[in-house]
Amino acid sequence: MLHTSDHSEDRRPGAKSRAQSHSNHHKGMPGGSRCSTTTTTETYAHDLHRGLVEDSDVEMFLRETDAYDSGQTRWSIPSVPKTREELVGAMYGALQSILGRFIRSFEPGVERELRNTQDVPACQGSNDDGFRVCPVLVVRAAGPSFEIPKSLVSASQVSTRLGFSNMASYFSVKMESEIGSTKESVEEMSSYARRIFHAQPNRFHVRSLILTERHARLVHFDRGGSQITPPFDIHQHPATLIRLVAGLSSTNETMLGLDNSIQWTIVDGRKTEGTLTTTGPGGEPNTYPIVDQIVTNRDSIRGRATMCWRVRDPETLEEFVVKDSWRPDDRPPEYDLFELTKDIPGVAQMISHEAGRVEIRDMRCPSTVGQYLNRVSSRMTLRLYGKPLTSFTSTLQLLRAMRDALAAHQKLVGGDVRILHRDISHNNVLLGQEGAAEGERGVLIDLDIAFRATEGKPTVRVDHNLGTRIFQSMSVIGSDYLQQRSPAYDYLDDLESFLYLLAYIFLLYKPDGSRFSSKDEGPSIVQGWGDDDPERAYANKRKLFGVGHVAETALDLVEEHWGASCGSLFKRFSCWILHIRGSKSSLLYGRKATGAPNALDPLLSRRDEHYADVLRFFDEAIVAVEGESLAKTDVVMGDSLQPTSSPPAPAVDLTTTQGAHPRPNLLSLGPPPAVTQLRRSARIHKLRPTKGEEASPESSAPTPSALLTTAPSLRRSARIRKRRLEDDQESDVPPKAKRVKKSLRVNARSR
Repeated sequence: MLHTSDHSEDRRPGAKSRAQSHSNHHKGMPGGSRCSTTTTTETYAHDLHRGLVEDSDVEMFLRETDAYDSGQTRWSIPSVPKTREELVGAMYGALQSILGRFIRSFEPGVERELRNTQDVPACQGSNDDGFRVCPVLVVRAAGPSFEIPKSLVSASQVSTRLGFSNMASYFSVKMESEIGSTKESVEEMSSYARRIFHAQPNRFHVRSLILTERHARLVHFDRGGSQITPPFDIHQHPATLIRLVAGLSSTNETMLGLDNSIQWTIVDGRKTEGTLTTTGPGGEPNTYPIVDQIVTNRDSIRGRATMCWRVRDPETLEEFVVKDSWRPDDRPPEYDLFELTKDIPGVAQMISHEAGRVEIRDMRCPSTVGQYLNRVSSRMTLRLYGKPLTSFTSTLQLLRAMRDALAAHQKLVGGDVRILHRDISHNNVLLGQEGAAEGERGVLIDLDIAFRATEGKPTVRVDHNLGTRIFQSMSVIGSDYLQQRSPAYDYLDDLESFLYLLAYIFLLYKPDGSRFSSKDEGPSIVQGWGDDDPERAYANKRKLFGVGHVAETALDLVEEHWGASCGSLFKRFSCWILHIRGSKSSLLYGRKATGAPNALDPLLSRRDEHYADVLRFFDEAIVAVEGESLAKTDVVMGDSLQPTSSPPAPAVDLTTTQGAHPRPNLLSLGPPPAVTQLRRSARIHKLRPTKGEEASPESSAPTPSALLTTAPSLRRSARIRKRRLEDDQESDVPPKAKRVKKSLRVNARSR
């Protein structure tokens, strides 16, 4: 029986867009004509494993086996099969004879077995891609990199248990008349290869064969895409078929495309203890026991395929994270960027790295070099931090982590470092270790697609194909429309991503870290931000700003579930971003726009001021939440504690200057000033343009000075009660008969 539950899809909002980003990476870049599938030369299939089986051994086998008719010089396969089942049976016999003769294992626990799944009931249906649940012929494997599927409760009858976690290779068998186009054939084979990559995390490449009664084609998959050979006649070239089948069924895991620096001990068919060998801090090889595999979103074949391992130093018992990924060879190595970020609080610290492991071009036909995006396997060892940001368990933990990550980001873009992250997301901000000091409570990771400004290349254009769609800034998403008129990426795009990260958490999660139902209003708002279509994603995301149903609903939801302090933070941060977007739009596309490359300099020169503003929003929100926590503690303690008089606390200056961000002392804060909260209709009226003014979200955005003095709003329920009371006092008309004028909707799109 074949078990397929070892493959799973990530259904979170925006998850698919990252995979889409990988698959479209080559677009809009030099070499944009590079293909996801390339075709090899005629001779490649014949030469690939020529040294694996000697000619004399091939000739002897063909003379002795019943699977080949030496007189007819053809395999014992019907030239015109009546049914596919007949062809599969004959092909199984031929391939089984090859494995029986040329595949031998001399190591305990290492096995290869050809299985025919034609009559297996679990394989009769279709998978999510619309193809057969599993290939018709499968090479089942046992050894240091394979295990029976995790869905099995018992390891009994291991030899009959199949899954993508113990599949060395596979063969598609079809009649010549049923073979479709090359694209269709590759799509079907990729459906299985993707599942093998997912279930076998140390896999470099996957190879398989498409077989008919006359021809065979070798299909190869790696992190650059796929390549396929032209069809060759299996009867005229029996030695080629023998060598390919022997290579695809080899007991040598390296030949199968597995990374043997990662190995497991197999007990009862299951992986138990594992080890990972890499370069240590002093350049020497170190072998670490594997503590855990850190799950990452890697469902796409083509792309970075990031995989992380939690390991432990056997001598010091200190734990680290080893990160494997595939970077484009025209992009600077991530470890070079981490060398520049040493000792920056709130940025992951690298222990060592391993360069030049393997490249895609080393695994492919030489004639296809340049037709695909070549990637290089990189490995780094990093210090271990906490879980992803979305694993928070309290409001304070979340706000403190985001605050420290923002402070780290300021240091990342400043001084001599000058690195733009370009992928701020829920997976790339980690919580600090338990008890971490201020500055380390949130940690930035993943500089895979980061850009470092240099004298030779001071800027890089925004690109909607890079990053995680759901967190991309409006300028980045808009590059799909603007193309070559798109502006350069700057730190403000990363700050805007921080806003979407905050909104993502506020609308999808509750303050205790649990999630809302996907059918709730918050998740429904966020879902549209990750649309694969940049234009739709842009339209959905712009609704978060200005005056409109989505913007008001989002704010109401944050205030209702997270409280007034978080509502104020969300409102101030989003209004600030709206103001920044308006300023950028005016400088780039307004009536006085010059079109000069440095058109944004008047705005970007205020970098320290911008970070001071955003950090202040978080600092004040943290102080407010801390105060709320103390107030709750006082209530719990009851009235038995008598208040004591104390002298008035001195006023605290919350302003900051040029990169300094002092945290206010909660105990020194005096009582907050009384603030009169305007009615909702009055607030909306203030945002409307006066007669003759052009209505736009940017023109309605408050100034930074106004943002810094905005008081926290009342919670939604309190505002509703207050508004009803005021309405009753101001009018003799019964509330149910009172007409409400619809608020003005303002178009929030700016391009």
